[in-house]
Amino acid sequence: MTLHNVLKTVYIDNNDGDFLKYEIVGECEQNIHSVMVYSLEKLTINGTELKVWNKGDDDIELDHLEPPKNGGLQREVRREPYPGKNINSVINECKSHRSRWHRQ
Repeated sequence: MTLHNVLKTVYIDNNDGDFLKYEIVGECEQNIHSVMVYSLEKLTINGTELKVWNKGDDDIELDHLEPPKNGGLQREVRREPYPGKNINSVINECKSHRSRWHRQ
């Protein structure tokens, strides 16, 4: 069994009224695991329109925000340091994801 703590929920749109919901998941703000992404869907059942949050398959992984932990040889040369997995850098990842996301 896995327990996920939702540390923060963020709603982002591109000024088009089409929001995505991002749930930042981790043990604490110093240990953020990933971000779950939800889109708002409209369903019509027996003539009644409902809006529900639908969890997509495009969760945001955050491993690239920190240096690799396995040691070994350096694989790349970086001009900027890793931003780290903090709330601000994770929210920036959510904004970047939303700017690329389009409803299918």
